Amino acid sequence: MTRTPETPAADAPARGKRRAPAYLFALGPGHLPDEVEAAGRRYRFVELFKHDFFAATGLYEQVSEGEGRGCRAVLKVQRTHHWWGVPMRWLGRIVAWREISIYRKLQGVRGIPAFLGRVGPTGFLHAFIPGVDLHADLPLTGAFFDELATLFEALHQRNVAYVDANKRENILYGEDGLPWLIDFQISYNHRWPRWWNVTGRWWFRRFVRADWYHLYKHKTRLLPEECGAEDFARAEDRGILHRVHRFCSRPVIRRRRLILSKYDMEKTR
Repeated sequence: MTRTPETPAADAPARGKRRAPAYLFALGPGHLPDEVEAAGRRYRFVELFKHDFFAATGLYEQVSEGEGRGCRAVLKVQRTHHWWGVPMRWLGRIVAWREISIYRKLQGVRGIPAFLGRVGPTGFLHAFIPGVDLHADLPLTGAFFDELATLFEALHQRNVAYVDANKRENILYGEDGLPWLIDFQISYNHRWPRWWNVTGRWWFRRFVRADWYHLYKHKTRLLPEECGAEDFARAEDRGILHRVHRFCSRPVIRRRRLILSKYDMEKTR
């Protein structure tokens, strides 16, 4: 059965809110495909996770015959729709290429989902990790954060800074009780092209410092009873990038929330 393409205008708006215009969604009036193919395997749409300005993400299940049939995967498609008439597919291609290169670079690291292949010009599949977002009601232990620290060390050894660890929803508490990282959209992949790449090294060190700050911030807030003085000290070590980011981003975030509050942003497909 072929689904009829849905648009934001076709969705029932929340009471007192207007339907969100198409330009606020990565795929505009479009939606994630019913089926996709990657590395010779076919996958069928199951559920939409998120569709915002930057990307659309959904759950898929492998339907092709052979090894892996029934396995679940996550499709992420970066922006393709224009913004106020300005083409944005070029940006979606760049962001997808960056994120794919990071996933490939980190394959084999425990805590990183398996990369399953590219889908179209701005999409890719990675393995679905059963689990939940990091939150206070989980049975967290010091060992969980030790594993998360080991995971960050593995990234940094490969010259990748995660950058987005401030969002708990990016750190999964897997069904195996271990941490997993997803969403490398804004991560920093430092290739160390030449010894004189002073600027790149400076940025990389600052982003690494931010990764550690966010790890200890989560640990001291979610598991304070198992934290020592050093943990609390590192949770206060924000660094200059964090301070500048907070100063610059707060007005933008407030303005963005004000605009989005006027619309029904739910998109079922």
